[in-house]
This record gives sequence, structure tokens and C-alpha cells, in this order.
Amino acid sequence: MVDPQTFISSLEEETLRNEAVQHPFLLRFASDPLTPIQIQTFGLQHYQLVKVFVNYMTNVLPKIPDKDAAELFRKVFDDEFGQYTIFRSHPALYRNFLKAMGLKDEDWGRVPILPETARFIEEHLQLTRGNDFLISLGAVGPGHEFSIPTMFGYIVKGLTKNTSLSEEQIEYFTCHMKQDVEHAQIFNQLIARHVETEEGQSRLREGTMRSLSLRKHFWDGLNRTIFPS
Repeated sequence: MVDPQTFISSLEEETLRNEAVQHPFLLRFASDPLTPIQIQTFGLQHYQLVKVFVNYMTNVLPKIPDKDAAELFRKVFDDEFGQYTIFRSHPALYRNFLKAMGLKDEDWGRVPILPETARFIEEHLQLTRGNDFLISLGAVGPGHEFSIPTMFGYIVKGLTKNTSLSEEQIEYFTCHMKQDVEHAQIFNQLIARHVETEEGQSRLREGTMRSLSLRKHFWDGLNRTIFPS
């Protein structure tokens, strides 16, 4: 067993090497020529994940035994909800991106959801509803907040190469590349208190790896759909 900070650093290195974070879909999205339809397909599937993320947070928070957990997570919730204005909530910023890609409100409300997308959402709801808060923290902290800036770097590269979207229109992605670095650090403050034992480290890692496995499966579905050949 290693000390908490060494464990967190090692888990972050493992996360960055994980196929979910370096997935072939992401590499192709960043490098291949993309049509508007391909980008729209990605956008509509990924929006299904975006609009439920706060549910994971609200599932986890009541189970955390630390009395200051709500205060620690206030920054995360404020960013998710747009700093007190719904027009800058993360789902609202994402809809700005979808509209800039020529989609209308009814498009993201009636999109057929890929089985990999549905599985990602349902199993993360189960992960965060479970009784083991360390598994939940692993899924939402390292599994989401730490890994997203790297994954979104590929997405932004593909959008920049293949569209004329403005910085404002892709702000959902670029703001996460900054905010989620801070969010991961917030999660790590809390995680460090609960991974002083081998059991705690094992449970935290389990949640992280389960989340990343679901993310890989999600990218697999998009890879099959957007890059069929």
C-alpha cells in the first residue's frame, strides 16, 4: 500500500493511459476529415450524457460522511449550473453547440439513443446510487472530472479543423478543459481522506475503472456509428 497522494498520482497516470481516454474514436475525431452529419451524430449522443451528469453528483453527495463535502463541491455545482444563470449551465452551453451545428430543439429530444449511450447512463446512475461512496467518488472524480480535459482536447481539435464554429459556440468543451482540472483537484481533497487503507484505495480505483470501461464502451458505439469503415 502507498500513501494517499502517491495513490492518487498513480491512479491519474493509469487513467491517462486508459483506452477510454486515448480511444481510437477520439484519435480519428481529432485527425480525420469530418462531415457535419458526423459531428451532429456525435453531438446528439454525447448530449445525452451531458444532461444527466448533475444527477450523479446529487446521488453521491448525501452518502459522503464528511460534513464539509457540500462546501467542497459548491464550486463544481456552481459551474455545472452556470454560476446562478441557467443560460450558462453546462447543458445550455452544449445546446448552443448543437444549434451552431444546425440542429433544432426537437432534434436532441427525439434522437435514437445508441445502446452504448443508454448503458453508460444507466450504469453510472447505479454506480452513484450504490451504498459504497468510494466507488461512486472514483466514478465521478477520476473517472469523469480528471479524464475529461484530455478527451475533450481531441474533440476540440476535430471541431476546430472541420468547422468554422466560434470560441463561444464550442465553449462547452473548452470550459471543461479548464474547469475540470479544478474539479478534479477538489475531488482529490476529499478522496485523500479516505484512501489511507488498501481497501479504500481498491474501492476508489474500482469505481474509476468501471466508469472508464463504460466510457470506452460509449466511444466504441460512436466509433461504429460515425466511422463504420
